[in-house]
Amino acid sequence: MGDRGEKQRAQDTLDHAGSIIRLHDDGRIPEDNPFYGRQQEGQPEIYAWGTRNAQGMALHPETREVWAQEHGPRGGDEVNLIQAGKNYGWPEVTHGIAYWGGEITPYTEKPGMKSPLWHWTPSIAPSGMLFYTGELFTDWQGQLLVGALKDQLISRLEVQQQGDGWKVDEVERFFQPVDQRIRALYQGEDGSVWVLTDESDGQILRVTPAH
Repeated sequence: MGDRGEKQRAQDTLDHAGSIIRLHDDGRIPEDNPFYGRQQEGQPEIYAWGTRNAQGMALHPETREVWAQEHGPRGGDEVNLIQAGKNYGWPEVTHGIAYWGGEITPYTEKPGMKSPLWHWTPSIAPSGMLFYTGELFTDWQGQLLVGALKDQLISRLEVQQQGDGWKVDEVERFFQPVDQRIRALYQGEDGSVWVLTDESDGQILRVTPAH
């Protein structure tokens, strides 16, 4: 859930704004949520907090961990591994600046706050994301594809596990010639990638290897 443009709400665990919510399909609250039974400390639906405006999530195909991206202000769009009870820092830490150019905080990291695995600065305005597991693009397997609204592209991120952590690097940007805002990405059963664009005359596009 976004911070509703009121950034300090993201650090208030008694407020849902600026947090990642975790529920069962029927709306019940999981009993292993961080604040379950501790309502005086935080809302029981909150799984993690300190997020600005997440617009895409994906499950890692092997670890089944939740990854999410979020919009920064001017700069500082992030990719994060979402973990229970973690504070992702917004607005106490960020790689971005205010829209009008001023400083939000001098800090890009602080003790007790999770740093992003990757950030785009300048911003691309990330949207839908997926871990690619298909056979059509063998070089992409296990990598993260993230669409972008402002920059109208798809960012391909190489994801590698290193010890107890992860190393993420951007290896390619593509799809700019389409000249449309990318809203969502889906993987087809045949390994193709389906792209939904966000325009008044939007498109649904199927991406396959060139022959």
